[in-house]
Amino acid sequence: MTTPLDRYFEIIDSADGDIRRLDALRGLFAENVLLLHGGELARGRERVITFHRRKAARRKAIEHSWAVAVNADGSLTGKWHETGVDLHGGRFSVSGDVAAALDADGRIAQLDLTLTGASDRARLLIAKHLQAWTIPDPAERAEAMADVYTADVTLMEPEPDEVVVGRDALNDYVGMVRQKTAPVSVTVESHYPNRQFIHFRWDSVFPGGRSTIGWEVLHTNGDLIERIVIFSPNDESAPENVR
Repeated sequence: MTTPLDRYFEIIDSADGDIRRLDALRGLFAENVLLLHGGELARGRERVITFHRRKAARRKAIEHSWAVAVNADGSLTGKWHETGVDLHGGRFSVSGDVAAALDADGRIAQLDLTLTGASDRARLLIAKHLQAWTIPDPAERAEAMADVYTADVTLMEPEPDEVVVGRDALNDYVGMVRQKTAPVSVTVESHYPNRQFIHFRWDSVFPGGRSTIGWEVLHTNGDLIERIVIFSPNDESAPENVR
């Protein structure tokens, strides 16, 4: 049986060389679909399609393999693996878990693709970092945080008095942030590694068209992040949100 999740990956691969084929996603997604993809997110069918067009435009070639299971409640879960060639001719690969919830019409209402492995170490750490912030359950979030942050991780927001130290305190802080206005899109626009440092830029859009941009510097210790420093020149343009 071909599930909507199977069809999703088939459409993504069919667009290799012709991103117009991604328009077929329109019939697959619910109007208010939520996409979570390696820490990035998009809410709403048209934003989700735009998100995939943007990703496809940054690649010369792409191919997926996947395995999907249908659960008792009708949701879909599985594993996925992606290989491809970027615009500079470099080969890359990513892999992870996937989960999809369907609406009453069988369309995808929420699609969550998490990264658990990648040939690009920096992008994998960014994904794990951002993915932790999307988890609503504190206990589940704590488990994810243990896989990406050191026990004494430090977060520094643009204001000097907003310094959070330790995984437990960061977990509480993320819970507080999640009570504020949720963005309709978050995208990672660029990232650059340098030894034990990773620098990346994110763009966020909020309901009503408000937007923020920001840069983060991650200081790593092995495969864990021990310091997060955030810079955002227009963070106050979204007064109910700090990220």
